[in-house]
Amino acid sequence: MLTDFDLRVRGALTREIAARGYAPSNAELAALLTCSAADVERGLRALHNAHALLLHPNTTRPWAVPPFALSPGSCWVEIGERGWWANCLYCGLGIAAAVGADADISTRLGGEREPVVVHVRSGEVLERALLFHLSTPPRHWWDNVIHACASFQPFRTEREVDDWCVRHALPKGAVVPLPQMWAFAREWYGDYVRAPWRKRSADEIAGVFQRHGFTSPFWSLA
Repeated sequence: MLTDFDLRVRGALTREIAARGYAPSNAELAALLTCSAADVERGLRALHNAHALLLHPNTTRPWAVPPFALSPGSCWVEIGERGWWANCLYCGLGIAAAVGADADISTRLGGEREPVVVHVRSGEVLERALLFHLSTPPRHWWDNVIHACASFQPFRTEREVDDWCVRHALPKGAVVPLPQMWAFAREWYGDYVRAPWRKRSADEIAGVFQRHGFTSPFWSLA
């Protein structure tokens, strides 16, 4: 069970990453929250255990604070002169939604050779023909969230998804048009910087999935 203080830690950390492009130290975060570094570390451990962020193993140093990656990920998100790493294109879209501005998201098709840039302009994604493939189902995302994100990749056609799954011996999961994924990212991450942070319940998550047409067994949390 996350406390109000834990939620304040997550919210402050998210806002600072959005503003700086990197995470503040725990001491800096403690100063912002007018508490001790030990309090911040306890909050970070609670958030890690609740799958609200990911810490580096055996430390209280944030590794991923979705949608932000704190080490080089597969995507680079540029908004004006600022930039952030993301561990997958969905998280890159999440950064654009959270910051609330036009963005250029650089990544590669299938995580392989061919580069692609996804543009968000005036609240819409321009690459409307692209597909987004999620190999790992939501109920297993936090088994290894870094791997799960790495298994989420953009493609031009579903045939390319099929070939990629065979080539890499990875399961075929959900194939979603990029505009649909963008709409989902906007609802999920749109208030992450502007509003007090809170963790959704399982029922709330299922409701978001339902609203965006994610109703196949792939999306089941059970």
